[in-house]
Amino acid sequence: MLERIKFMKVNRNKKFDYTPRYYDARKERIKMMQKAYSEEAQLSLTDQQARLKDKMQSAWHTEKSFSQQSRAANIRLIIILVALLLGAYFILDYVDIFTAEVIHLEP
Repeated sequence: MLERIKFMKVNRNKKFDYTPRYYDARKERIKMMQKAYSEEAQLSLTDQQARLKDKMQSAWHTEKSFSQQSRAANIRLIIILVALLLGAYFILDYVDIFTAEVIHLEP
């Protein structure tokens, strides 16, 4: 009889509730920031200037490439819309929807 009850019972998913003991997200973020700033503080003035220049150049190139991608996407969208509108115009013109001669009623 117990086998029959176990056979009819639907298995439930096991819950996974694991929290690490020694992990603190805030503490890890602070450590990473301290490490980054300590490495930057140890650099000489010329190295700091070179690093700043590299960061500014990479930001400029990222912004420039984003605007180029955006422009290309806009042009592609306009081409697709024009093609769809022309296709719809020719289809509707072929069917003569724009003219009054669609329905011929003869008495």
